Amino acid sequence: MLSGPIVLAAMFASGATSAASLPCAPCAGVLVNDPTVVGAELARPPVLDDESLLFVAWTAPLDGTADPSTLGSIRAAGAEPWVRVVFRSPRPIGDHLEQLEDELRELADLIRDAGGDLHVEAVWLPAGGGTDPQEHAFILKRAAVTVTGAAPDANFVGGPFEPDPDYLTALYQEEVAAYLDGIALAPGPRLSTAVTTLSELDPGKPIALDAVPWPADPASTLVKAAEMTAAGISVTFFEQPRSRMLDLTPLKILAREFYGDLTLSEGAAPRGARSAWAFVRGSDLGLRAIVETTQEIRRTELLFEDRTLRSPRRVDLFTGETTTLGDVRRTSQGGLAVAVDGPGQIMVLGLERRPIEELDGFDERIDVSDTRQIPVEEILRRLQAFEDDQDRRLDHYQAVNTLQLRFQAEQGSVEVSYRGDFFYSRGEPFDWVWKDFFFSGIKWRSKRLPEVPLIQPEKVASLPVEIRLTKDYNYRLRGTATIDGRDCWVIDFRPIDPRPGRSLYQGTVWVDREIFSRVRSRAIQVGLEGEVLSNEETVIFRPVDEHGSPAAWSRDSFILPLTLVGQQTLSVLSITLPVEREINLTEVRINGTDFAKNREIALASDATMVRDTDDGLQYLRKDTSGQRVVDEERDTNRLFLLGGVFWDESVDYPLPLAGANYLDFDFKDTGSQLNVFFAGALLNVAMSDPSLFGSRWNAGASLLGIFFKRTDELYRDGVVVPEEEVRSRTSSGSFFVGRPLATFLKLDLTYRLRYDSYSASDEASVDFVVPQDTFTHTFETGLTYAREGYRIGLSGSFNSRSDWEIWGLPENPEYDPDQQDFTLWRATFAKTWWLPKFRNITVSAEHLDGENLDRFSGYDFGIFGDSTVAGYQSGLVRAHRANGLHLSAGINYLDRIRFDAEIDAVWASNETTGLDNELLAGIGV
Repeated sequence: MLSGPIVLAAMFASGATSAASLPCAPCAGVLVNDPTVVGAELARPPVLDDESLLFVAWTAPLDGTADPSTLGSIRAAGAEPWVRVVFRSPRPIGDHLEQLEDELRELADLIRDAGGDLHVEAVWLPAGGGTDPQEHAFILKRAAVTVTGAAPDANFVGGPFEPDPDYLTALYQEEVAAYLDGIALAPGPRLSTAVTTLSELDPGKPIALDAVPWPADPASTLVKAAEMTAAGISVTFFEQPRSRMLDLTPLKILAREFYGDLTLSEGAAPRGARSAWAFVRGSDLGLRAIVETTQEIRRTELLFEDRTLRSPRRVDLFTGETTTLGDVRRTSQGGLAVAVDGPGQIMVLGLERRPIEELDGFDERIDVSDTRQIPVEEILRRLQAFEDDQDRRLDHYQAVNTLQLRFQAEQGSVEVSYRGDFFYSRGEPFDWVWKDFFFSGIKWRSKRLPEVPLIQPEKVASLPVEIRLTKDYNYRLRGTATIDGRDCWVIDFRPIDPRPGRSLYQGTVWVDREIFSRVRSRAIQVGLEGEVLSNEETVIFRPVDEHGSPAAWSRDSFILPLTLVGQQTLSVLSITLPVEREINLTEVRINGTDFAKNREIALASDATMVRDTDDGLQYLRKDTSGQRVVDEERDTNRLFLLGGVFWDESVDYPLPLAGANYLDFDFKDTGSQLNVFFAGALLNVAMSDPSLFGSRWNAGASLLGIFFKRTDELYRDGVVVPEEEVRSRTSSGSFFVGRPLATFLKLDLTYRLRYDSYSASDEASVDFVVPQDTFTHTFETGLTYAREGYRIGLSGSFNSRSDWEIWGLPENPEYDPDQQDFTLWRATFAKTWWLPKFRNITVSAEHLDGENLDRFSGYDFGIFGDSTVAGYQSGLVRAHRANGLHLSAGINYLDRIRFDAEIDAVWASNETTGLDNELLAGIGV
């Protein structure tokens, strides 16, 4: 809803100008060498009042010599400070980021808590000369967030730029518009073209002219300021004269008389003068005019055609006092003729207007719908500014870092946890002490913790929301949402050029609408190569005070990423292995005085430590002198000694197992993975390349040997039939390839050659014909989806035996030569819930089916089978179709004993053995 005066002011205006963005028109300022000399001049009458706007600009070096108190002295004199800060960092700026950071730190210290009545103009004068639009934009963005972070209400201006439209266009192509509250131009012959270019590139953005020479007659500053306003300039600076005293009286009068919502109105300017400019005030429709009369004429009559004007007065340019003009008459058309004396004079006139209710045919109020949608670039600037300010306040902190890793293999789930002190110092990689280690809740008792190979995704090329020389991300404002009780902007980001080998993030960031801090972020890493197929992270931010206690959401608090939850999907020997991660920071101590001492104690200890480097987490080991150094050699292999006993009712006696397992994630520096498991009666060798020829495909081979025979009993019509028992031994070799189809979806293709040898058991009938030893060729396709504890699988295989002659008792009705070839397919679903204190619950379901299945190709439910039922031996029950439900849970007693329980229920069907949805159930502990 806009009132009539404002609407009428818009009607009088000849067109929109940038000046409307500042509470004055014309706006002017003075550029001085030493701002301390301005105070005395500003104190002389006429003095500035609260409704005056006069800028005082000066150049402040970013070398530590600038005095922040200057800002206060300028304000105390009634003017508004405009500080020009000069960056000297040379080109190429990418090679001199340290120097730039030093200058930015000086900038933050200069203006911190400066308040809103401040303009900061960033000037880049690189050592050696010359500028580049891309690098210039980078410096402006970095300076803008530093200014906004240190003084949130300050205005940031870039410049002064030479009035070169091509350079300005190239600059704006780097998306600087959201970082600029204004832009400054230097005088030049192409000024008009440059202003036109800026009005197209960044409509409505204030433009400053920095700076024109101080005129011989100080009153001429009024004419120049009005002239520049008509040309699209918002504020005109006049450079302090070096050869004479500074007389700011005309500019002070300009500041007093032309303050408020004034709009240039060419149609309202009087005729009869050498030059004249009129400005309409929106609040009362009053008119202010700057008039320059002709030198030769001693008396000038000015004609105002607007019939509503009245009560003209003149402002004395030496004292600021106003005088009512008496020689006034109405023209035949109803206009106002005003006579003024004095040749070649510059004068300021003020006129009033008839009350709005007296204007015929004009409605007092009208409805205007004008809701501004904040651009996503502006939100990002405020977010970057908040984080820049916090980074400068946050020198270091110490915390306790707890990392929980939850591995979800098809054979079961395992949870491990590392816990210890965490040290962060600005500008340095963080260090982390592994003090405590838990394996499925059981605490590791040895002082020396196991050092596992550190499998991790490659570092991303750049992080979202970072200011960089090159743009890597596109951003989209999706809307708003309430997250953790905070009203947030929701911003989606995605890589501009996603491609394998250049890792970036894609996701969403939630930004607090009040203080512009992060509340939460969720990202998926794209462009991954190697053994990490996918990486998803959700980071939760919370406010704390310097002691780590919960604090209010405010700019004075520290908003830190205290929780990270996510999932990595690994390709381990071509097996898809989801790994859920949860990281929690607790006991945070910010800028503590004992930080350095505590870190030195940790470095001197024998504890296992890791450091975040450009290549990811690396172990910190002690060298020969006892100093901690990053282990540049990536330790990728481990040798485990194994011992135990295997027993299943399908074997005659418990089998002692003793052997070793060798695992290498970078075999002979080829990037291939190798695992060799040998325990006397068992051999399993697997090798894979997680990035075949540098692609997203993985490929590998495996060999499985079982060097003992198992009994395959027959369960028919509810009883065991010993006369048809068979002894069997199996070995196989597999070749496989796989590829992620999406972030959490993987395709696997497998060829397997399996050899089965059969012999009759001692219980078998002499008439029983054992199956012929045979090779089975298997071609299998599988899809696996794994995310947030869910695991869904679909697979199918075609199988062909090389030989399949008649077997069984004479006239065996179960034998069918067509069963030499058979198909299998299955669908599985599982969900794991991870509970506190290493407790977990897993629920899974499956459907198993096939075609042309017989006794030896059907599904088995023992430890070596296709599905397990606790308590059932291998080779006892075979099904051609089955549906199963499984529940497993784990719980710890303190941190010493682990209990795992499982409940299995499978409904099995096999027409040849009399199974019709027969319930197979078991409980295991």
